[in-house]
Amino acid sequence: MRVIRVRFAVLAVTAAAMLAGCGGPAVPPAQNYPSVHGRAYDSATNQPVAGVNVAIATILTATTASDGTYKIVNIPIGQYTLNVTPPSGYTAPLQPLYSGSLAAGENVTIDIPLTKQ
Repeated sequence: MRVIRVRFAVLAVTAAAMLAGCGGPAVPPAQNYPSVHGRAYDSATNQPVAGVNVAIATILTATTASDGTYKIVNIPIGQYTLNVTPPSGYTAPLQPLYSGSLAAGENVTIDIPLTKQ
């Protein structure tokens, strides 16, 4: 029984040492990733618009709250395009307006003016 315990201990220490030595590229902490935030509003009245879907790369999404605000965090560094899907009864400006490049730690504000149909 003692031999089994010793073998298990040696195996556990070896596995831990192998995992520690794997290394690889370090992932930057979350606070180094860029974020995009802003407010969707009615361009005629300046009133907030809730329920606007905002997405980057179709995976990072947010929906505006009752005050019209949204925030998307942990965006990969580099080029991005913000896609806006307004609620029924509104239209949004053309999408290329919301394209650009993000650097590490950057916090970009993009307000979205909507037009009531």
